[in-house]
Parts: sequence; structure tokens; C-alpha cells
Amino acid sequence: MKLDIDFVRTQFSQLDDDPEFIFAANAGGSYVCNQVNDLMEHYNRHTRVQPYSRFSSSNDAGKAMDRAKQLWADALNIELSELTFGPSTSINTYVMAQAIGANWKSGDEIIVTNQDHEANSGVWRRKAKEKGVTIRQWGVDLVTGLLDIDSLLPLINANTRWVFFTHCSNIVGTANPVAEITKAIKANSNAKVFVDAVAYAPHHICDLKALGVDGYAFSLYKVFGPHQGLLYVNREVTDDLTSQAHYFNTGSPGYDYNPAGPQHAQIAACAGVIDYFNDLHRHHFGNSAAKLAEKMNDLHDLIQAYENQLGASIIDFLSNHADIQLIGKTHTNDNDRAPTIAFKPLRQSSESLVHALQDNGIGTENGNFYAHRLITDLGIDPEDGVVRLSLVHYNRQADVDRILVELDRALN
Repeated sequence: MKLDIDFVRTQFSQLDDDPEFIFAANAGGSYVCNQVNDLMEHYNRHTRVQPYSRFSSSNDAGKAMDRAKQLWADALNIELSELTFGPSTSINTYVMAQAIGANWKSGDEIIVTNQDHEANSGVWRRKAKEKGVTIRQWGVDLVTGLLDIDSLLPLINANTRWVFFTHCSNIVGTANPVAEITKAIKANSNAKVFVDAVAYAPHHICDLKALGVDGYAFSLYKVFGPHQGLLYVNREVTDDLTSQAHYFNTGSPGYDYNPAGPQHAQIAACAGVIDYFNDLHRHHFGNSAAKLAEKMNDLHDLIQAYENQLGASIIDFLSNHADIQLIGKTHTNDNDRAPTIAFKPLRQSSESLVHALQDNGIGTENGNFYAHRLITDLGIDPEDGVVRLSLVHYNRQADVDRILVELDRALN
């Protein structure tokens, strides 16, 4: 079975705005599916009141929010009490640094990487310094940008409290084997595991219980939805955390790690992402009684095969070009290479190449993309940074063909 790209593209009206434009900057924020826009408009037109009161519009507003929460809990195979919506992953990890780090003490250790977006690095480093906690860095290979589990294990000891790493770097574009890494960490210590999945979730909504992690976060505005961050905290670790809610909300699911309170319309509209995935699953697999988490795995297999195709020819072109330094794996054969493709042109600035692509209808960008430590450690100027082409499953092979033509033109 192949992904029906024509059906997919009918679900995103923004794709019709300029048929000649190729959007290749999805890792910074994807287009929003129609289902989300419909829910957002309905909420703002008909239920824009404080939710959860007894009068009809308020009651409907609360039901819309509850529907979104339950759908996402089911999709991730987690308990509703383990789910928090917040304004973004950067805010969610900042709040979690206060919640997790409150009980750290001198002699404790944490492990972070230099592969992450700063949201899953800087907040933990700052809290560790404040509390006198030892920071150990799990470093990338300075040629490929990849992490090797064999270099992690020597960093773990009896004092390790938490290990923080990314599911997929927004620069390297290669998924880390989260379940395998988590199993190794827990086999060698009592440490807890927190994973940033911002760059991975647009390509796969995971069963979090199967991964075995204790915390997991991603941004729904990069997964075809509204500007919200989704946070999972395993209920088994909550006793070791400090609530960040108003004192009278302490212990209330959804409040402990979102002190600002919920953004009502945005949360209600998050259900639209699952509605889209359900429509996509039904179109390809027919009506199914499968659990939502199982449907997400079905879609992953379908989308992964399609995205592998999209990414392969761009990666092949770049990895064989003498004037390019490609970051990450040079192929998609291992089924772990997202079509988030970063590279450094060697005979011109990243900015000049990006401007040439933009002038010819390719929506892409350059910079460090908040992975400042990674870019710097790879020996690249973090201000000019890398060129990043990031695709998702609504992109077409025709988009890739245009990108390759314009890349060749700009490089020559």
C-alpha cells in the first residue's frame, strides 16, 4: 500500500494558496490541517467563554477541551493524568526544569547532549549549575553529528538522576533508538529519562509506554496543529517532582506543569490533528476498531516509506556533491532518517544559498535553529549556520524535483 498523496493534500488548504511555491521549512512549523482550523473557528465563534460551567456554551467548551485531551492520551497510550498541554515545548521544558530540579542536590549528576535543540539542554544545565549538580555531556560524533550509545554508558553511575536527549535532532535528522537507549540507562542505573521529540513527532506519534521514558515533549504546531506543546510525565515519577501550579491546584492533572493555565481554544483545536490522522487511517485502511495508538503505528509505516522516498534523492544529491558538507546519515536505508536535511555549502555562505533558493520559490531557511551547541561543535559558524530542507508527508516528489533543480542551479 502506498500513501495517497492526493488525498493528503486535500486536507491542507494552505497548499492551494500558491501552487508554484514549495514549502520546505516544515521543521520550524508545519501547515495546519483543515480539521484543526475548523475546530478553532467553531470554538472561537460559538464557545469562546470560560469552560466547564453549566450553561450550554461553557459546557460545550469544556467538552471540546476534554475531547482533545482524551484523544491525545489514547494516541500516545498514556493516562489522561500524565498529559499536559502548554504554550510550547520550550516553555514546557523550562517549567519541568523547575519541577524536576527542585530536589536535586550537590553530588547528583545529570546527562545532557550537544545534539539537542537548546530547549532540551540549556534549561537542565542552568538548573544543575544552580543546584551544584554535575553535568555530563553525551557528545556527538564530530563528523556525522550522530550519538553512539556506547559513548553514553561510561557516563552513567549511581549518582545519575536524569538523562536528557532528543528523539531526533532538528539538524542531524536521524532518529535515536529511544527504547533501546532507555532500556540501557535503566539497566545500569536508577536514572530517569526525558526525551524531546519536537523533530520526530511530525513523522511518528509514538506509543510512550512502549518507549519506557519518564518524560516526553513535542510541539503540536509542528505536527499540523495549533501553537501548543504536549508534555507527558510518567505518573510513577511525579512524587519526586515539585508542582509548579498555584498551591490550590497542586496535584491537579494538567496544572502541575502548566502554571499559566490552559489556552482553551488552542487545546480544543488539538483534537483536529487526531481527527486528521483518523481520516487518513480510514482512507487507507477502512473502518477499524483498532486502538488509536495502533492506528498511529499503521500510519507510521505508511508515512515512513513515503518520506524515505522524498528524502533519499536529496540526501543522495548532497552527499555526492563536492561543495557540500551533509550533516547526519547519507541514506535512508535504516528507516531512521527523517526528511529533515541540513548541510553546509563549502563555497558560499548558507545565507546566500538560501536566498537563491527562496528567490526561486523554495521556502527554506538557514541558521543554527536553536541547536547552537551542535552547530558550534561541528565547526560551523552558528550565525550563518546550515541550510535546512525539511519535508513532511504532504510534500510531493514534484517538490523534490524542483528543489534539486534549484539546488543545482544555486550551487553552480
